[in-house]
Amino acid sequence: MAGSQRLLHRSDARVSTPLVSARAVRGELRLRAERDATGKTVLADRHAAGAFHLSKPYWDGHALMVQWINPTAGIFAGDLLTSEVSVGAGASLMLTTPSATRIHTRVDTSSAPGKQTQRFDVANNGFLEVLPEWLIPQAGSAFEQVTTIHLEEGACLFYAELMAPGRVARGEALAFVHLDLRIKLLRQGRLLVQERLSVGQGTLWKLQDVGGHALFAASLLVVAPEIRRVHQPESFGRLAAEMGCAAGSSFVDEQTLCVRVTSASAMHLRRVCHALRASLVPCLPGLKVVTRKL
Repeated sequence: MAGSQRLLHRSDARVSTPLVSARAVRGELRLRAERDATGKTVLADRHAAGAFHLSKPYWDGHALMVQWINPTAGIFAGDLLTSEVSVGAGASLMLTTPSATRIHTRVDTSSAPGKQTQRFDVANNGFLEVLPEWLIPQAGSAFEQVTTIHLEEGACLFYAELMAPGRVARGEALAFVHLDLRIKLLRQGRLLVQERLSVGQGTLWKLQDVGGHALFAASLLVVAPEIRRVHQPESFGRLAAEMGCAAGSSFVDEQTLCVRVTSASAMHLRRVCHALRASLVPCLPGLKVVTRKL
């Protein structure tokens, strides 16, 4: 889809701010998942506008799968996306995307970067999985993302970010101008994890191996009551190495796990992430949901 063909989806008349301009799009997403009287998870509130469009939710007995589709074919300079997702007590939600999110090349280098701000709230005994496809920053692009996750005591989480170094098949690796990804994880208002990946033309080494080759990268945060019993960092590291990846994992506390995976191969990295996900099903039953896009 050409960049000039910017589509607008507006499902709620309550939006008062402009959703589209001559140069940028504003996207707003609001979801609230609740457990109903039958034990199923349903969307009690949903609103999508601008650069957000939602597929029909699908309940498979383990979690409610919701796909976010970007009708503008990616994020352009000056775009501003804001999302708020909450999961009620006992509810189980998986949020994913059907395709990669492309950060498009800035035609005007003075244009503001595309920005995304996302907040996730999970109540007691609730479960949230965020498993998007690749983030692909194209040559000359700039992007900033701020993610905040608030958990109540007893809430469970599987949060993943997958980043490609660029359009590698076109020989366009690590050619973006600026990439800034920030994340905070809090439980009961207490800060557990705060991280920032800020990469520009002078710091590309952060996404390269010792030989200077561009790497695909994944960052995952997992919260589950029995995770120490299920996950063995050394075994996981050996498995990742056998599958062509470098990986490390560490416990923040008894319930919180941070995982990092890098590889020169997108396919190998994806396999390791799926192997990790499958291994955690004993402590996170919500991960039984099939990741196949419907």
